Amino acid sequence: MTIVKRNFETLVAAAFLLLAVIVFAYAEGSFRFFGPLRRVISPNGDQKNDIAYFCFDNPEQSAVSGSIYSLLGAHVADFGPEQRAASPCPAATFNTTNFMTWDGKAIGTTVRSGVYIYKVRAEETNFTGSILVVR
Repeated sequence: MTIVKRNFETLVAAAFLLLAVIVFAYAEGSFRFFGPLRRVISPNGDQKNDIAYFCFDNPEQSAVSGSIYSLLGAHVADFGPEQRAASPCPAATFNTTNFMTWDGKAIGTTVRSGVYIYKVRAEETNFTGSILVVR
């Protein structure tokens, strides 16, 4: 019985910790990163999935920057916020017009097919994930 009680208490503590993290992440006025609009891009110039869009909410107008790395950790490209009237991020889903883009290129040349790591930095926080480039 004590093992079941201990496991239940651990589960409850973990649930409260998760809830605290979610509340902190969605605190009013703080930066929120929604991730890439699509995780697969095909930068072949056909205007279909050529660009990776990274959507975020930035009510405090904090400095935001992003980088792309190979799986081996080599720096591939940098990207920053876009200044456009129309956002590719669906307003019904994200309620934001803030986004950054990566065109699948490194120094003007399209990268090879493969998995790449993105790193977005804002408000002393790093957000990481992966993007698949298919050619």
